[in-house]
Amino acid sequence: MATILLLMHRFDEASQLQGEVLRSVRHFALLSNRPEATTRILVIVTAGDLMANTPVDFLLDDPIFRVEYLFVLPGEAVPHPLPAHDVCIVAVAYATANEPALEALASAARLWDRPVINQPRNVLKTSRHGVSDALRGANGVVIPPIARLTKSDLIAGGYGLPEGLNHPVLIRPIDTHAGNALQKVDRLEDLRDYCTGTDAAAFYVTQFCDYSGADGLFRKLRIVLVDGAPYLCHLALRDHWMIHYLNAGMADDPAKRNAEAAAMAAFDDDFVPRHREAFAEIHRRMGLDYLILDCAEDRDGRLLIFEADTGMIIHDMDPVDLFPYKQPQMRRIFAAFHRAVITRAKQEAQDENGPGG
Repeated sequence: MATILLLMHRFDEASQLQGEVLRSVRHFALLSNRPEATTRILVIVTAGDLMANTPVDFLLDDPIFRVEYLFVLPGEAVPHPLPAHDVCIVAVAYATANEPALEALASAARLWDRPVINQPRNVLKTSRHGVSDALRGANGVVIPPIARLTKSDLIAGGYGLPEGLNHPVLIRPIDTHAGNALQKVDRLEDLRDYCTGTDAAAFYVTQFCDYSGADGLFRKLRIVLVDGAPYLCHLALRDHWMIHYLNAGMADDPAKRNAEAAAMAAFDDDFVPRHREAFAEIHRRMGLDYLILDCAEDRDGRLLIFEADTGMIIHDMDPVDLFPYKQPQMRRIFAAFHRAVITRAKQEAQDENGPGG
């Protein structure tokens, strides 16, 4: 019910109901779990909105999995031992509010004896500044310079930009997503006006990179890395730099859908070879088994990273009549994740049984 309320944007009611439940129960099993399930998966999550955790519902929608959720709350100890499982997925996504839970999980993980997908110490790298630090200088990767600034910092500096940043820049309150309160500022005066008109106290200020193509369109890709292997989730096209799949008008424009379908068909043979080294470096530096990139190609053909985290949603809910190419592609991604889980569970079983098991 709390999730339904979140989907209805009734956030206060959802938070209150979620809190009431979690005061007495922290461990849940899905009613959809089937008796024939062969792999037990423990998903560790935390309280919060729909961005607080990796949305694994689509990834684990298979009768071979028995899925259970364990809620870990900031400021509280992580249970030891964990409930019985074959594979653990740390689904707590990065946010400032989730840092204490992730830090506690990182300490507790030293004692875990089962395979873990997404070690919590590496999830902590997926803040916007953490991604920038981790990927700076990676071959084939463009990661725009970024600064964390408070409103007091900006006022004290006369709204000038810190070293390494030049207009135009993008500014957004920390811990916001999906373009909420995001603005491109071209002049000192614009930055002052932005700060004057917001109640936010702290911001990310990022160098703006013009990634428009020769046709004037901007193209943003959502790519998931499963054990380092890249898969295209979607391609959005728009004539404006602030682009998300929902504001790109994909459902209204057959030409855009044709471009997305073509990109998916050619992804393995065209896009991946061009950026193979970049993907390998991202996987090595971030150290995450499951990671989602929002990215583009810059005008020099390099991989331009906007965001990299574990909380972005991938799904197969698009209407099949409009997007017939999407479901086969999403099934490939879900199958890759299934393989990652099953491989770890089988390896754990072999280790327990020994060479003669």
